[in-house]
Amino acid sequence: MKSALIILIGLLSAFTYLNQEENDGHIEFQSWKKEYGKSYTGQQEVFRFFNFKINLNKVNKHNSDKNKTYTMRMNQFSDISEEEFSLLYLTHYISDEFIEQKQITDEQESSIKKNDKTKTSVDWRKITQVKDQGQCAGCWAFGAVGAAEAWFYVKNNTSVVLSEQQLIDCDTQSFGCNGGYQNLALKYIANHGLNDARVYPYTQKQSATCFQNSGPYKTNGAQSVSSNNVKQFLTEYPLVVVVDASNWQFYGGGVFKDCSRSVNHAVLAVGFDENDNWFIKNSWGTSWGEKGFMTLAPGNTCGITSYAYRAI
Repeated sequence: MKSALIILIGLLSAFTYLNQEENDGHIEFQSWKKEYGKSYTGQQEVFRFFNFKINLNKVNKHNSDKNKTYTMRMNQFSDISEEEFSLLYLTHYISDEFIEQKQITDEQESSIKKNDKTKTSVDWRKITQVKDQGQCAGCWAFGAVGAAEAWFYVKNNTSVVLSEQQLIDCDTQSFGCNGGYQNLALKYIANHGLNDARVYPYTQKQSATCFQNSGPYKTNGAQSVSSNNVKQFLTEYPLVVVVDASNWQFYGGGVFKDCSRSVNHAVLAVGFDENDNWFIKNSWGTSWGEKGFMTLAPGNTCGITSYAYRAI
């Protein structure tokens, strides 16, 4: 069903293009296919090329606007439409438990504020590697695993690369490659433990079987972070947050702010700079954005401070 829907969306994109400005794009398309190892047959080649041309025009038009604070560039998503991008990569659910546990206790908030040294910037980008979720809407697992890996690094002086696949296969409170809850995933890690990613490798799909429902790497739990304390908590170690990534498809670099607060994607908040811009780590590989990272404008841009969790 999903593949048929994608084909339909692609054909609609091709039809839409016929009413837009002509841009040949054949040379760019062939070069892009070679760079990303893409090949198509028959009808697929036709509407993937049309999608590519639409996207190329969009990127060029954006980058010609000197008022924009960020750049776009063609990447691994260049042959899919905006609708396909949303369908394949932006599935996310908010549970009642997530909402109910949003606020941390007064005692915890007081402790954080008392010990806070009011840092003007913090950058955790070097402590956690960028991964690629592929065509599996498992951002919730990648966000939770990133938060756990950061906790192990900072609190235990242990550098680990943990298994998102175990969460996708074994965390029954979420929906594998169809979305899930990063807060409940953090609780799974505390209760069951995770394996190293080499022991339970990533396959970009949900397996019919949970091969190992426990692992040696356990945290102590999950803690929600209220919106006014995200910056303070980030001075300690990274947090998993949810954002509106609807317009992130071709982000190439710079300070991004073209979004709403209707969240649909989990990422790892990894710091902020002297201008209060946020640093986030995504799970779309190093060919996206700033080598897999992104800079967001200050405040609750894209909903970044609305729902935040960390491992404890």
